[in-house]
Amino acid sequence: MPHNRRVLWAALFITAISFLIYWDVLWPADPSLRYPWSYDSWGHLIKAEYLQEQIATGTWYPDIFPQWYNGQQMLRYYAPLPYYALVGLLPAAGDVFVAANWFLFIAALFGGLSMLLYARRYGPTFAMFGGVLLVLMPDNIRVAFAEGNLPRVFAAALLPAAFFCLLNVLTADRRRGYWFAGLAGMTALVVLSHAMMGAIFAACFSLFVVVYWLTGKANSRYVLQGLLGIFTGVLLSSWWLLPSLTGGITELNVEAATEALAKFPWNVAFNPSVRQYDKEALYVGLTFLLTLSLGWVYWKHLDGVMRAMLIVGVVTLTISSTLVSGLYSALPLSHLFWPLRFMTFSGFLLVLLTVALISTTWGLSGRGRRSFGRFAAVGIIALMLLDFWQSASLVVTAPAPEEITHVAELLEGSSGWRVATADLSLLGSSPSYLFSTATGREQVFGWAYQGAATAPLLASINQAIEKGFAAYALDRLDRLGSDDIVVLKTTSESRYHVSEEFREALPDAGYELTYRGRRLELYQRQGGPRAYRVDTRVFAVGSGAQNVSLVFPEILVGSDTALDSYSVEFLSQFDTLILAGFNWRSRGVAEDMVRQLAAGGQRIVIDLTGTPPDLLVRIPRFLDVYGERILLYDPPRLDSVYDLGGQGRGALLQPFDSEIRPWQAYVPQGLDHKSVTFDFQGAQAVAVGTKDVGQGSVTFLGLNLMFHSVLTGDPVAIDVLERELGVKAHRRPDFGVVSLDDYRAGQSGYRFSMDIPEDGLYLLPIARHTGTALFANGNRIPTLTVDTLMLVELPRGRLDVEVRSLKTPVYAAGMATTLVGALITLMMLLPGVKFSRNAFTSMRSVVRRGVSTAASGS
Repeated sequence: MPHNRRVLWAALFITAISFLIYWDVLWPADPSLRYPWSYDSWGHLIKAEYLQEQIATGTWYPDIFPQWYNGQQMLRYYAPLPYYALVGLLPAAGDVFVAANWFLFIAALFGGLSMLLYARRYGPTFAMFGGVLLVLMPDNIRVAFAEGNLPRVFAAALLPAAFFCLLNVLTADRRRGYWFAGLAGMTALVVLSHAMMGAIFAACFSLFVVVYWLTGKANSRYVLQGLLGIFTGVLLSSWWLLPSLTGGITELNVEAATEALAKFPWNVAFNPSVRQYDKEALYVGLTFLLTLSLGWVYWKHLDGVMRAMLIVGVVTLTISSTLVSGLYSALPLSHLFWPLRFMTFSGFLLVLLTVALISTTWGLSGRGRRSFGRFAAVGIIALMLLDFWQSASLVVTAPAPEEITHVAELLEGSSGWRVATADLSLLGSSPSYLFSTATGREQVFGWAYQGAATAPLLASINQAIEKGFAAYALDRLDRLGSDDIVVLKTTSESRYHVSEEFREALPDAGYELTYRGRRLELYQRQGGPRAYRVDTRVFAVGSGAQNVSLVFPEILVGSDTALDSYSVEFLSQFDTLILAGFNWRSRGVAEDMVRQLAAGGQRIVIDLTGTPPDLLVRIPRFLDVYGERILLYDPPRLDSVYDLGGQGRGALLQPFDSEIRPWQAYVPQGLDHKSVTFDFQGAQAVAVGTKDVGQGSVTFLGLNLMFHSVLTGDPVAIDVLERELGVKAHRRPDFGVVSLDDYRAGQSGYRFSMDIPEDGLYLLPIARHTGTALFANGNRIPTLTVDTLMLVELPRGRLDVEVRSLKTPVYAAGMATTLVGALITLMMLLPGVKFSRNAFTSMRSVVRRGVSTAASGS
């Protein structure tokens, strides 16, 4: 049979199998069962609906998505292509949920059919089985139906074609410029589908190129072209990528993100039985081990491409696991390359390696190996199909979540501005869709706040809800504009639970319980769009201040941790300034600012924990006060010049947090006065003291008392802090409320009117992005970011206010970078472009000699 006809029959076979797998999703028996049961899908679908609405009004690339997180720049963080693909399906589907089901089917089919690109290299029949295996691959199905990560599904569908272009850049003798353009273009499309997957694929592609160069007889010029093609693809996507990298996931706390990285344990990943009791288990595929075993057996028969696939497949599979999690987490930027997501690439590469291996073993002949090779080929295909087919049970839809839908109906019939979902993200993304689409409510808190400018504040609220810092949680939810709070009913035995302190505090904060169901409670109050007149008692700068504000909600925390990013005029408006975990652009400028403020009589409290170390002595230093690092295993007894929490002038601190032993802290050195001390190795160490600064003084805290008070609620530590900070623990600030009249929110920003009773600082419950600008009566007014929201100084009177985003220089830089990528691609399409191979040849020889020397030495 001619090759093309065999490929056509192979395509029909893959299509038929795909329809068989997705039949119930494409044509559910009951239309009420067309909804996703996955964690993320609903959240992606609301974005697609919003994009469709904006396109219908003539806005093809909207900026602000006001329904989420006090205004989110949706397409700045989330890659745009999957949402435009969903919008393209909507007219024919007639429903966003049907469109999503079609989207998943088309992505799976496209990925499977793309395996036929390898038909000439490995044969149509084997490529066909590879396509079927890719459609059935457990990780692909889990991501599509359990996670519901639609952008990642889209990126995975592009992977076979992108890798095919890479292979041709490395090995083809003709049309090299076209393959280069294909590689660059496909890489760009992947990035524009899912930024992290684009980064992971680019890294894996580069690793493959290097391994192929070292293990095969690769043409060094082709290797250079391959690496350049990958890089050019990233350049082509930079019109979107560069603005995206200035926010979103890069704003997340590195330690928190690293701790949260998912990896698969080997005893689960290769255990087929786990799917019987946990259909969402991170099952990789036991039969992949057969592929790896067969690869090592036939190593000497493998060409350079197959050897590189085997090595890179093992490396990327290992990265996805818990075997090297500690080592991987220590690498720079590892929190931006989630290990588990390498499984998408390693799974595809092992499927392709399986196709290559069975093609090779099938063709081997002589010395009795032919029958074994064919038996192994047939056996591996059969076992992999049987192994993978069990994951097809995930390819189903479900009814809409009944109780969440009912709560959405209750919200629709009531007044209120914004809704918060206090579920610790356990309900998934369905509330995010239903609460906005069914009620028109803006949402401030709930599922997947990555990419939101308010993400740091939302993370703190999550912590407060779980740990019982009710005053902080309710105050910050109020600042965000929450009039409706949906609470998930949990127990203290749950891994994550909503604290009783938070639930019990809701009525005292003016919320009425209007619904109590099996899993959910709804608390509501009357309210509308509003801003707040800021209490100017306490302002804080630094990451440590964010922690201590959980205990002291009255503290107003600046989002910028650099002290000299604020003006002396602004800081002087507050009675107390707290500096904890702060930094600076210029130490000298920052110290001069503190001297000016202290001379004006302002109370200034500094904790050196987390501040930049002095380059010479490598410990924190500020105002000639040094922080000496100490380690404590047992809590010390504090001796004070004043009463400590009703225990006299001497009191023992509560035990340190059991998970943090030894307790690391700094003791300030070089102070002029000591008010609270403790014994450390026979010497008197300072817990609280002051430094004379000109005509004023500055208080320094030691022992990491702020963090200790957050972790333990130690009454002695809290009493010391109350005295030094001038605020009471667990007391909400008294902010005045100013109504936002004629409030309108849209893709271009916000518009409203305000009656300002007096000159002063006002907090607007609107997320402040890079480039956010505020205009009052046509005049632009400078703004600051406080707790990720907008703080602005406004004059008394009636103001017509407009808040919108202005393009920053990074957008122009992104367009310029894309133009560079386009020029490189155009040059590669022109004849006569060549690369010198001398440097690559020399480098490879050095590496190979080093490997040989090490092998002979061992």
